[in-house]
Amino acid sequence: MDLLKKIFIFVLFLFPLGEIARIDFGNGVALKPLDIGVGVLVSSWLAFKLFNKQKIRQKNIYIPALLFSLSGFFSLTVGNLQLSLNEFLISFLYLLRWLAYAGVFFVISDFDNDFKKKISNTLIIVGSLVVGLGYLQYFFYSNLRNLYYLGWDEHMHRMFSVFLDPNFAGAFFVLFFLFLIGVFLKNKNISAGILLMLTLGAVFLTFSRSALIMLIISSSLLFVLMHKKIWIAILFGITILVITMSSRYFSIENINLFRIVSSEARLATAKEAVRIILSRPIFGVGFNSYRYAKLDYGLRNNKLYLISHADAGVDNSFLFVAATTGIVGFILYLFLWFRIFKIASILAIASIAGIFINSLFINSLFYPFIMLWLWIIIAIKVNR
Repeated sequence: MDLLKKIFIFVLFLFPLGEIARIDFGNGVALKPLDIGVGVLVSSWLAFKLFNKQKIRQKNIYIPALLFSLSGFFSLTVGNLQLSLNEFLISFLYLLRWLAYAGVFFVISDFDNDFKKKISNTLIIVGSLVVGLGYLQYFFYSNLRNLYYLGWDEHMHRMFSVFLDPNFAGAFFVLFFLFLIGVFLKNKNISAGILLMLTLGAVFLTFSRSALIMLIISSSLLFVLMHKKIWIAILFGITILVITMSSRYFSIENINLFRIVSSEARLATAKEAVRIILSRPIFGVGFNSYRYAKLDYGLRNNKLYLISHADAGVDNSFLFVAATTGIVGFILYLFLWFRIFKIASILAIASIAGIFINSLFINSLFYPFIMLWLWIIIAIKVNR
């Protein structure tokens, strides 16, 4: 178990590498150091369990997670997209990745409470690194124009940190902000307060509307659950002040909070997803085979899908699940989250609720860094 703890801490420090160390193999296959670390961690934990003939704890989560994974695999076998062996394996690998990240919950559940406290302290360091790197990026590397040929959007004048995407960065910053609220209210020291404000500033500098909506809703829910309602008014006041002050720069399309181009694009992808859902309503087109379904339906240019980072899904996590695993997978996925809510802490409830809102705009529920953070937050408050 001591070895597992060391591996886990090592994995946490792979987190700040983000998308920077991402390796693209082509054909929609990409690997991050975090993926490798999580895979090694969960595989080592499974080997430990088998060697010591131990049963998996938290069956109330284990069974729904396994059922959803099986539905994802079944959808791949009956999706009728006539996938090539290579395409099937690519989609299957992403299903394994989801299962591996979910497995982190069970790994942490086996740790003692003292180590879980150490995890919480390490999360502060990891989150601080991501925020700090975000500020460095914002002031010294203000856009991704030079990486456009690799499939990244330009994201000019916005903070995207190590994720190379301001929307996913914004979602993470909100999660870290929620985490820091508890730290600050518990310790009430200056350093925690400064870090809290820097993280809030990072959320604003992403100019991500989905992150701002997530910030307001999840923070308000957390303050209500903590019986700190006065903080809701304070947060609202700060948000309105920042938006008012930054409105003078809304002539720049990338940071205009009222821009409509991206909204229209999201609406278009949602309509495409609904079309695919209606055509394969029961079992879907196959987990993570959405990019191939779009090609079959003539919704994607065959020459473009290999260099884009947005072809694997739709800008809505729930539509993504429904389209790729059908009604069966969608119900099982909701059942999994229902079970999670029953054991979740106040922080976890607010974090999950925030990501649920955020995932209506971007596919954040299946973004590796968001998945890992959520599973950790859920697990550290669960008793052994």
